[in-house]
Amino acid sequence: MNNITIETNIRPESRASILKEALRQEARLLHQSHQPPATLADWLDFRESLKSSIKKSAGSFSSPMDLDVREHGTIEQDGYSIQKVTYQSRPGLRVTALLYRPQGPGPFPAILNMHGHHQAGKVAPPIAMRCQRLAKEGFVVLSPDAIGAGERSTEAGQFEYHGHHQGTSLLSVGETLLGVQLYDNMRGIDFLESLPEVDCKKIGATGGSGGGNQTLWVSAMDPRVKASVPVVSIGTFESYVTSYNCWCETLPFGLTFTETWGLLGLIAPNPLLILTAEREKNAAFTPKEMLRSFHSAQKIYDLYGATDRISYQALDLPHGYFEEFQTHMHGWFKYWLKGEADSLPRILPEVNEFPESELMCFPGASRPPEVRSLFAYSALRTQECKKSFPMEKSIDAEQKRQEFKKLIRFPSGPDAFQSSRPVKSLEGGYQIEKFSVEPQANILIPCVLIYPEGKKPSEVTIAIHGGNKSMALNEPSVQKILHSGGAVCLADLRHTGELKWDYEEFTDDLHVARAALWLGHTVIGQWVKDAFAIAATLKQRDTLKIHLLGFEEAAIAALAAAALQPQFSSVSVERMLSSYVVTRSPLTQRYSIYVPGLLVWGDIDLLAALSQCEVHIHSLVDANGQLQNQITPYPIQKYNFT
Repeated sequence: MNNITIETNIRPESRASILKEALRQEARLLHQSHQPPATLADWLDFRESLKSSIKKSAGSFSSPMDLDVREHGTIEQDGYSIQKVTYQSRPGLRVTALLYRPQGPGPFPAILNMHGHHQAGKVAPPIAMRCQRLAKEGFVVLSPDAIGAGERSTEAGQFEYHGHHQGTSLLSVGETLLGVQLYDNMRGIDFLESLPEVDCKKIGATGGSGGGNQTLWVSAMDPRVKASVPVVSIGTFESYVTSYNCWCETLPFGLTFTETWGLLGLIAPNPLLILTAEREKNAAFTPKEMLRSFHSAQKIYDLYGATDRISYQALDLPHGYFEEFQTHMHGWFKYWLKGEADSLPRILPEVNEFPESELMCFPGASRPPEVRSLFAYSALRTQECKKSFPMEKSIDAEQKRQEFKKLIRFPSGPDAFQSSRPVKSLEGGYQIEKFSVEPQANILIPCVLIYPEGKKPSEVTIAIHGGNKSMALNEPSVQKILHSGGAVCLADLRHTGELKWDYEEFTDDLHVARAALWLGHTVIGQWVKDAFAIAATLKQRDTLKIHLLGFEEAAIAALAAAALQPQFSSVSVERMLSSYVVTRSPLTQRYSIYVPGLLVWGDIDLLAALSQCEVHIHSLVDANGQLQNQITPYPIQKYNFT
């Protein structure tokens, strides 16, 4: 059986590009649907609804609480000092930061500096030296660690990248890594405003790459930022789709209601200088994409009569916040925040480079428990969400199904548009039929129906796998069905197998999941649609019974299909994630499994309880993907359905 050829007749050179191009086309259409308003009144009316939509999608905003600023040491320098501090962003979550204070009573203008994707965060030499230069020029500078980086990593003293699963898990509770960072930075502005030597009317923000992205967001969402310099970070949301970006730069469903120029417009009429690299390799941040957003944002500045307050510079440099960029940043801030004669580039002062350990609030292998890591915060929030769900309360089953359908952004329209004529062949005593199904316009799902020669199947098991249909074929349970004379339909769900366009294996569908969310979809919702389309096509063949068998990530889609429609005779799942709650480790499944707000709605156990057919749960895995020793039946009896 393993020698059966199950590749379809999709041209090999097209397999990686068909779906990718469909996503890009959808992004183009959404981009074109967002156009700058023609009048200031129209813009002012739109901007408030835009800010509301951003807050809803980003999540993570709470009522401000006492900052509870604590000092952890000071380093005196010529003309300024470096103070190690922590402040409270939200209950039980402290931000580690460095505060650079010029000597003298002030008042001084202040700068919020965001480090971007330097894993060492605020203590990385390029970041610390950038802040020292600003301090020597008479700016108070606050440089916080982004959650998941610097001293806010999983293990004290071990720097890490924050863009993996530990940040993505926040999606399940309706929060985002982008939103948590944004709120931490807004609290950083609260901190700057609390300092007596800071002129609260003269606060600026800057950062490079991921830090430049946060500069965009905090400047757009917090009007207290009076001048901004985002560096190598401005492109278009359209260009983010199928390009590489971090989860801290991802706003779920963002492209459905705005474009990058909308965020830039929210900054208006405050001064904004965009710095970009002519040798940029990331397609999302090239000068071409930056200019598309710049020219649209310029129209918003024009409505305010503030054309001179927005500008850009493209330098012959690669991606990074190099000293040449900093000369332009210094000129911009000195002009707009210090009132100097012009905004031309300035010569940078000489500063010292510090060893990273000397700038840490907590050098060594320990830190206070309230300095939570990104993983610890994700675990706390997912567990709180699970505990708060009212399992004893009477639940309207149909209402929960409709809520879930909306949650996964289930595509509208018929189950299947059409299917291709099958290409038939005989191999090893089995009839092989290869065909494609169209669950949505221009989306083709490759399928292979296998059954014993000369036996027209009246009962078929659809086998779907988070990897591809070859992996499904090799599953022992699928082999057992075929060897016993049963019929199996293998299919590559969207973004898998022959439709896989995200070929960087280490990303585990990172780009796939991000692209879907930007466009207003979830991969789980698309997979459920694919399963329904395959079933609808098989029913046209007078198939009397259709079973659905899901493996790994696709098992969640199979269970979701059982909850949303009663068309399957049975649904079976193997090696399915038991819960979206994070406990001892971040999730390790493919990024395709994430559904924003799922744990607010319920969890996988509720999904199982809502099933409208016979369900067989053969094996479950924990967050690490390890098989659980004992399958505990889902608490279906604990739900009181009406």
